[in-house]
Amino acid sequence: MSPNWNKIKKTIKGELSDAAATTNKYMKIGKVKLDMANSTHSLNDVFKEIGMEVYSELTNEKNGDIRKNMKIKGLIEKVDQHKQSIKEEAEKIDHLKG
Repeated sequence: MSPNWNKIKKTIKGELSDAAATTNKYMKIGKVKLDMANSTHSLNDVFKEIGMEVYSELTNEKNGDIRKNMKIKGLIEKVDQHKQSIKEEAEKIDHLKG
């Protein structure tokens, strides 16, 4: 084989390897973005549930403190967990983008 053909083969292999690595990187980023979207959707569901619980508490004849409602406390913990998860996923994306 001619030396030129060997150079061409080497260049093509290198380019294909780079393309595969880039594709893999963006697939990982896409997966993390999908996870982040799911976490955001779950967070919105929890906020909706908190809103319904607060509405229920306020429309009832109870005059208690909403902050003492155990269900709301549990939902607030879920919000904090989802926010932390979203933050970690955003950090993963930043790291992958490098």
